[in-house]
Amino acid sequence: MRRYEFRLASVLQLRRAEEQSARGALRATNDELRRRIAARDERAAHYRQVAATPPAASAEGLLAQHQLGELAAAAVLSARRRVTTAAAEAALAQVAWSNASRRVKVLERLDERRRAEHAAAEARAEAAEIDDLVTSRYRLEERER
Repeated sequence: MRRYEFRLASVLQLRRAEEQSARGALRATNDELRRRIAARDERAAHYRQVAATPPAASAEGLLAQHQLGELAAAAVLSARRRVTTAAAEAALAQVAWSNASRRVKVLERLDERRRAEHAAAEARAEAAEIDDLVTSRYRLEERER
């Protein structure tokens, strides 16, 4: 009985490593996205807090308050842009992982199919060998009679 050997085993192993790498990259980009969303939410909360403060009594205080509000608004816009960028990177990482996973699954299905073909061929060979033994015994018994 021949032992089954998948000829593309090394390719499958490489593809699995690529999938693991892509999964790690996806995890990292999703972590970064969550971090940037949290930073954006912090900036937005700070902006709401600045906007809710009562107006200052002096002109200098009012000007400082206005500048602080503009800085807080700019920080919120910048944080939103960073979230958008991180979301795009996460989407690209998702696509890369999906493609890597699909390549692994294709090779795994091929391996399963070839393994089944091998088992069927072995079963046919064993059946043929048994038939030959039975036939040869029958002929031998017929000659002896």
